[in-house]
Amino acid sequence: MFRKLLLLLLASPLLTQAQQNTEYPNDYLSPAFHAGRRAAFREMMPARSVALFFASQVRVRNNDVDFQFAQSKNFYYLTGLEEPNSLLLIFKEPVTILDKTGTEFLFVQPRNPQQEMWTGKILGVDGVKERYKFDNVFTHDKFNAGTIDFSKFDSVLSLFRQEDIVSKFKRVADPLSRMALITDSLLVATKAPMSASTRIIMSRLRGIKQPEEIALMEKVTNMSVAGHNEVMRTVKPGMTEYQAQAVMEYMFKKNGAEFVGYPSINGSGPNSCILHYETNQRLMKDGDLLLSDCAAEYHGYSADVTRTIPVNGKFTPEQKAIYEIVLEAQDSAFEKCRPGIAFGEVHAAAQRVITRGLTRLGIIGTPQEVRTYFPHGTSHHLGLDVHDLGSRGALEEGACFTVEPGIYIPPNSKCDPKWWNIGVRIEDDVLITKTGYRNLSVAAPRTVAEIEKMAKRGKSLEL
Repeated sequence: MFRKLLLLLLASPLLTQAQQNTEYPNDYLSPAFHAGRRAAFREMMPARSVALFFASQVRVRNNDVDFQFAQSKNFYYLTGLEEPNSLLLIFKEPVTILDKTGTEFLFVQPRNPQQEMWTGKILGVDGVKERYKFDNVFTHDKFNAGTIDFSKFDSVLSLFRQEDIVSKFKRVADPLSRMALITDSLLVATKAPMSASTRIIMSRLRGIKQPEEIALMEKVTNMSVAGHNEVMRTVKPGMTEYQAQAVMEYMFKKNGAEFVGYPSINGSGPNSCILHYETNQRLMKDGDLLLSDCAAEYHGYSADVTRTIPVNGKFTPEQKAIYEIVLEAQDSAFEKCRPGIAFGEVHAAAQRVITRGLTRLGIIGTPQEVRTYFPHGTSHHLGLDVHDLGSRGALEEGACFTVEPGIYIPPNSKCDPKWWNIGVRIEDDVLITKTGYRNLSVAAPRTVAEIEKMAKRGKSLEL
């Protein structure tokens, strides 16, 4: 069995030839990408301003075990560096710090052979300069109360006070907290950071994907689709929700994903009506629906895909009726996915279809009741965060977001019991193009006929 799994891994169509011929993936965002994003941010900064971006902090999970480190997405977007205890400074106009003149300065953790023996290589100043083509790099101990005089600037751009950097969840005082406390004390005496302006700029930048980002979004969505398709082929009555989750996440890893994009949702029967159900412990029964909202994360970028399937491979008439309404709602929302259309119109289009469909079935009596069974929005931006930063105004080329209408009818709802325990969500990842949109997750079957056909194919894994 191990040999079969190994052959499957080596034959994976989602791994490029270049990846298969190197020890590690070679498709990370380039130093030029990150430099370009810093330049774009600086262009949008007001005159006589400075911006501060802190790396994430290492957090304690329990006792002497830390949570796996996850970098601040804004810091990663602007630097590419995936190490803690670091600080990025961006100035609108050139300044001199530590005898170096420029508009960008990076403070990082020093090399530490003892620590590296346990947790892996630390890049240090020279490594950061070489890998990320960054000129002004210093160890974090060089940052102190005299490094910056904030009173010389008209405005300070930062989100650090909302990012819980100075946190109780650490074993000992760490360099990141030290730098944040110094910054905080200096700003108290001068001016408050402009968090709203910082978020607006980052939302504008991250909301429109660059070509390198689009390539990663395509890859991570394909990894996610592979998981959903395998679950369609594999799931059957008598399996547990966590076994469906295991199949899904195995396919993510098999195709190169580093992580899941968010905790996997695999809700069957009544659990399909719980929007963010994550327990995944129930035994699935004949006649159940399984709602799987699961996606991979690759090089920091997350997909977000949902499919709802019959556990026995065949929709009941009631399940099909609800499913077809959601599918029509999604198709109607897709029609609004083009440049110039207001972001909210995507949701409005889906809601109109669901309101009409639930009224026709007698499940609701007035349009206002639709929120009982469709309580969430249809779309959110997607990228470095599964709920990514982005504008809620008119759609633009390069915007990437979800289209995910749903209907959820839990037990004891005020409708005919034949509709109870039916929860359906269909979610795809959309990229706005010059003239319309592209569905990045189109390879995962959406229609009733396609799903039932996929279920008949049988599993391709040796479990």
